[in-house]
Amino acid sequence: MLKFDFGKYKGIIVSIALFLLLDASVLLLNFYISFEIAEDANDVNLAGRQRMLSQRMVKSLFDLDSALGTSADENRALTELQFTHDLFDTTLNAFIAGGSTMNAAKQEVMLSAVSSENGVQALKEAQLIWEPLHQKLQRVFKSFANGVTDADLRVLLDDALNYSQTNNLVLLRLMNDLTNELESVAASKATRLRMIQTVGISLAVLNFFIIMFHFLRQLRDSDRKIEAARQETVDILKTVNEGLFLVKSDLNIGSQYSEQLLTILNRRDLRNESLESLLSNIVTEKDLKTALSFVGLLFNGKVKEKLIGDLNPLQEVEVNIANRDGGFETKYLSFDFARVTRRGTGESGAGAQEVLVTVTDVTARVRLERELEETKAHNEQQLEMLTSILHTDANLLGTFISQSFNRFQRINDNLRQPVKNNFSYRQKNDAIFREVHAFKGDASALGLNRFEELAHQFENELERLNGTHGLKGSDYLTLAVQLDRLMNDMEMIQQLITKLASFNSVTSIAPNLSPVVSGNKIPWVNLDDLVDKVSSRQAKKVMLVTSGLQEVAVSDDVRSVLNDVVVQLVRNAVCHGLEEPKQRLFNNKHPKGRIDVRLARLPNGSLELAVQDDGRGLDAETIRAKALSMGRWSREELESWENKKLLSVMFQPGFSTAVSVSEDAGRGVGMDVVMQRINSLQGKISISHKPGHYCRFVVQIPEPESRCQAA
Repeated sequence: MLKFDFGKYKGIIVSIALFLLLDASVLLLNFYISFEIAEDANDVNLAGRQRMLSQRMVKSLFDLDSALGTSADENRALTELQFTHDLFDTTLNAFIAGGSTMNAAKQEVMLSAVSSENGVQALKEAQLIWEPLHQKLQRVFKSFANGVTDADLRVLLDDALNYSQTNNLVLLRLMNDLTNELESVAASKATRLRMIQTVGISLAVLNFFIIMFHFLRQLRDSDRKIEAARQETVDILKTVNEGLFLVKSDLNIGSQYSEQLLTILNRRDLRNESLESLLSNIVTEKDLKTALSFVGLLFNGKVKEKLIGDLNPLQEVEVNIANRDGGFETKYLSFDFARVTRRGTGESGAGAQEVLVTVTDVTARVRLERELEETKAHNEQQLEMLTSILHTDANLLGTFISQSFNRFQRINDNLRQPVKNNFSYRQKNDAIFREVHAFKGDASALGLNRFEELAHQFENELERLNGTHGLKGSDYLTLAVQLDRLMNDMEMIQQLITKLASFNSVTSIAPNLSPVVSGNKIPWVNLDDLVDKVSSRQAKKVMLVTSGLQEVAVSDDVRSVLNDVVVQLVRNAVCHGLEEPKQRLFNNKHPKGRIDVRLARLPNGSLELAVQDDGRGLDAETIRAKALSMGRWSREELESWENKKLLSVMFQPGFSTAVSVSEDAGRGVGMDVVMQRINSLQGKISISHKPGHYCRFVVQIPEPESRCQAA
């Protein structure tokens, strides 16, 4: 709970309290004396009435004396005399001892006993004169009531008249003295009231000036201190290198923030801005919701700030900020949040009053870290490639580099080739896919993981383009960049080989390099590495058996084709043909699958390459279902096909029975590459299989003379 510092304002509180007390006292006294003055005015009126009543009684006596014997006038005069007598007597007694009487409006009023010395003296003397007259009049009233004769009444009236005539002026004077005395008392009270009011107003004015001059000086001192503190705050907010601002409990941004914040966010003003609107333009919707929830926790006093610090989603977050040129600038910002609590609150209090947000532009640091990581990765890649080179057959590596540049050139030609419709784009993509997939297979066979990964990324982008409608030339810019990266890395391989060759010879530094094989023999030793790598990724056990590969002499162009074909067929045998060890045991097979690769030259001079596995064989229904899902053929059309025609679907671009895409399968390109490479030599391929037992691919390449004649 917020505590008020009374000590700081003690002086002004006391002064204001005294001022209010003084005003209240004057007001109370004013009420009291005004009430007394009102009572005194009533007393003065009644005292004045006593003067009138004294004269009225004398007149009534004369009227009664004159009307005696006349019944109507007599009664009227008697009633008047009796009323005047009673009213005078009651009022006189009320003045002497206090009591009630009737006012001019015939209402009962209370009178206090007269206390002034002169008034008391006048009343005593009046009482002495009134008492005999009172008794004489009482005898007159009784005589009328008892019905005495007029002669007797005349005697009583004459006695009363004589007494009243003798003392009338004295009684009048005494009542007049009483009236004057009461007026004097009332006037003195009015004078006292004016004096009290004058003194009270004077003291109030004096107190006001004391407050004004004394506390205005204190306020000026406080204003100077506040202005100095404000200026220090402004200087800090102008100088600090971080973006600082406060967020209130309603998630609105405070009015004070650092100038650097505007620079970081490319903004001119943040007034009347909320945290949500500020972040919504620069972070993702997911990060925005998480950040708002995180800030909400900071305003919850039951949540420990230290325990939720790691939940901050805005650490080194990438943002896109609009610049003044109409474009966007990518930055990396870190937002740090800290509770701002008041005295008396804290971790166990009512939560944060505000949240301090610190925004730091870490773009330079993040980019430097990434550059360092890229440099480190580049160095590691060079080391990895160097290691791969040292463990790779020199002839195979040279062939791989030469073929790769040829593939890159064909890919580049395809990228630059203009097309007019979606079908042409599809053909373009398929042609690029075949080249990249073949390159990926060669890299995998040689153990060049870096190139295998880059080729896999290239395939991912190609697959994305295949799923895009309305392709245009600019959509291939990403592929051009990736192709440039492949070419740069391949050039780096050449440079590494050149550096190694400068030390006498590559083989002298790298004794692990395989011996150079003669130009008419295919070095198939890399197939073992390929099988080991792919089978390890597929969690399978495989035994590779080869024959005729080292013994049959072939030309360079045939060697290149057979190398691509055998790599794809062996990879497919591991991924699709062979079962997992548990499944093989369940099928009463050896847990280790077998792949046979045989190369032979037939009597007619043709080459025959056979690749066979002892796996699950081919499932016609699986092939038919996959072909139907491709949308190129109807169900009725597929149902009418013979097995031979159905199996030909496997060589269509995009066909794959793999459940998901991996480094080894799922693209639907491998068999397309096989068919394209075989067709380039006017070869043919045949398939034989038995479900649950084996699958065998046989490739026949005619001798060069036959190819020339066919051409």
